[in-house]
Amino acid sequence: MMRFGMPNPPTSILFSAGDVSGDVHTAALARHLLARDPARTLHALGGARLREVIAQSPGGEFLGDTTNCSAIGIPSAVRVYFRCRQLGQRLRQFLQDHRIDVAVLCDWGAFNGRILPELHALGIPVLYYFPPSSWRRRGSAGLRIAPHVSRVATPFEWSAERLRAAGCRAEWVGHPALENSAGGNERATLRRQFGIREDEQLVALLPGSRPSELRLLGPRMARAAEMVQADGPLRFMAAVPRELAQEARAHLPPSIELLTDRASDLLAAADAAVVKTGTVSLEAAIADTPQVAIYDVSIATRIEWCLLWAWMRIPFYAMPNIILQREAVPEFIGLACTPEKIAAALSRLLSSETARRRMRQDYALMRQALGSDLPLPPTERTAQVVEEMLAEVKPLA
Repeated sequence: MMRFGMPNPPTSILFSAGDVSGDVHTAALARHLLARDPARTLHALGGARLREVIAQSPGGEFLGDTTNCSAIGIPSAVRVYFRCRQLGQRLRQFLQDHRIDVAVLCDWGAFNGRILPELHALGIPVLYYFPPSSWRRRGSAGLRIAPHVSRVATPFEWSAERLRAAGCRAEWVGHPALENSAGGNERATLRRQFGIREDEQLVALLPGSRPSELRLLGPRMARAAEMVQADGPLRFMAAVPRELAQEARAHLPPSIELLTDRASDLLAAADAAVVKTGTVSLEAAIADTPQVAIYDVSIATRIEWCLLWAWMRIPFYAMPNIILQREAVPEFIGLACTPEKIAAALSRLLSSETARRRMRQDYALMRQALGSDLPLPPTERTAQVVEEMLAEVKPLA
């Protein structure tokens, strides 16, 4: 038993996130928790943003950098396997030597899904923030976490319903991308800051957060930018994570201005955007920016898909289309992802007020599906869930 009069030790929270969006959202959550109690001890596997927060936590330890540790397909998984294995060994050793009151895992199912049963076996309560395959509406994908998690905070209502049916204590908290939307006044300020004249149209290019995506999508975006037809002066600007600035510059011509870690600002200022399918397509919709969504993979990954996954029928890839279950934004995937098709769709958006208005009407419906009407912002509610879990942790003997 703890001695009478001895204060309880600071609460200790472990975070694990493996890609840029996970790092961004988890760092925001960690920052929120630390602001509410600066004495908390935070530890993390993550990227640059989580590293910055952990440095502000007394006694906190940053266990390893997970930048570029997420993978799509077998070839990229092979490239990151040994690095992820080392991170896993480091984390297991850390867990043997340190007390953890609550663990927060964010997406990154290939890694977090393996460490989750071990955390459960150690008796560590786990919150899964952004559970794997949360965008899926049916099937068993993502449900294996059910026996091992204490709580789940998910961005989609149907995800919470699926997980509750599987036995999870799951809650729909909304999508934290909602918290980054800019108002009309901020849009005008940003356009002035970016040097956009009143008679100019600005197109945002967001080619992704992985080196492979920049290599595949960056040149196609650049070629489409050369081909696009507009009624007046046109500017193209691209935004990438800071850690990929050098990689992006290698695949985008000097005529396309490059910003780092300012995707939300660029989308807020833009008249239209060409974006990689995924989280950034949500961010474009939340910013009310008309968009064209694109994606492709390497030849090796395409062969893998044909051999192993072609039986899967996935009607949509862009997140707004997945959420609304219809084509709200034009998407060009795989062989359809050509500069000619991208340029034609972008030209239509820039020239047609009707097309832009229809897309923005769909965006309003999508924002509701993301939780815009929920009583609390996603990060705040998720922080409350973590604190509820901490309150349930009994003092160690």
